[in-house]
Amino acid sequence: MQTRNVIVFSACTCLQYMAGPLLYVGPQQGALCESLGASPLVANLPEAAFYLMVVTPAFLAWWLPDVAFLRRMLFACYLAAAAALALVALLLVVPAATEIKVAAVVLQGAVIGATIPTAIALLWEAIGRGAAESRRGLALSLAFGIGPFLAFGTSLVAQELLKGTLWGVLSAPIEPPWNSVAVFGSGVPLLVAAALASRALVIPPAAQAPIREPIWSGLRDFLKDPLLAKATIVTVILYLGNAIPTNMNLYTKYVLTGNAQSFVNYQYAIRFGCKGIAGALLGWVLSRSNPRAGIVITAILFIAAPLWALSVPGVSYLLAFGIFGAGELVGVFAPNYIVSASSPERLRQNLAYVTMMMAPTSAAGFLFGAIAAHSGLNQAGGLRASFAVCAAILTIGLVLAVALLPKQPQPERQIGESAGAA
Repeated sequence: MQTRNVIVFSACTCLQYMAGPLLYVGPQQGALCESLGASPLVANLPEAAFYLMVVTPAFLAWWLPDVAFLRRMLFACYLAAAAALALVALLLVVPAATEIKVAAVVLQGAVIGATIPTAIALLWEAIGRGAAESRRGLALSLAFGIGPFLAFGTSLVAQELLKGTLWGVLSAPIEPPWNSVAVFGSGVPLLVAAALASRALVIPPAAQAPIREPIWSGLRDFLKDPLLAKATIVTVILYLGNAIPTNMNLYTKYVLTGNAQSFVNYQYAIRFGCKGIAGALLGWVLSRSNPRAGIVITAILFIAAPLWALSVPGVSYLLAFGIFGAGELVGVFAPNYIVSASSPERLRQNLAYVTMMMAPTSAAGFLFGAIAAHSGLNQAGGLRASFAVCAAILTIGLVLAVALLPKQPQPERQIGESAGAA
């Protein structure tokens, strides 16, 4: 049973990574919106909608806490995400108004934001309940050792589909909008396969019925812990950097020949490749340092990405996406710090609240889009201004991390016990 769960966990995670160019909502959707004639502000809406909906896992953890719902919820999440991609692909080829097509792309961002973070949380719970700790190392090695490189490969394939050539294999090039249909449609069978695979999970019944505590009282208790409150502030500020990739992609046409869609999946390939390499290196650093070090290093990388985009022209500009991919691991190391600062009995609830922290990033998407569209500068100048604002915000987060967070966090309960023992 445990071997089966390890295989299913790894397979579902790898299938998600293969669909990564579509599930990492932002540049792909923004480039499509721009090709449909949308402004930079509208092009940022799918990414903003994604982060607005990431509160869903915490809500579902409160509404349906019974483990008996786990497999059904996971199955439904994957199918809903597949349906959202299929809707975009369909509307691109039917005689519908451009506004409806753009609205479908924004809706897809919202649906992915609600379903995929929920699916990831459910997969973590499934492997936590359905496999011994000694077997989880194999699951993580398979899922996160293979997954990013699969995403690297599918990013290159998706870019070739957008170019319409597929490395010259096709006898005739795929013309718009069929190239975009091919890219968005390709994610549908991957997510359907993940839905079917999830049905094979074997989840042991819970030892006791879960208790549904009021979600806002739980969040209040979470934020009453001084260290968790400080870590929350730092995490929210640093998460705002997740909203800049759409503008980074839109700016590509000003430093390279071609439109935003001409490079979007090359950018994803660089992003996933560097993320995989950085993940291995930063994991090694974390094992030899402290939880705060992971936040500090990834924050510095996060700051470097928009600064690189602001100052480096030509093909070297694309390296900004690799730096961003490495910095994006702040989404791993900030929650890791909060895990270290959480008491064991509050761990599951605190992880749900960590996911909710990404919701304010939706406001950053509106902010960066508005700066690009209404800054009083031309569009290139507006995009550059959004990079500068993003770097400034992330610098504040880095300074607060160093100033407010101890290197070795301890749960408040443990601190109290230590004081009592002294």
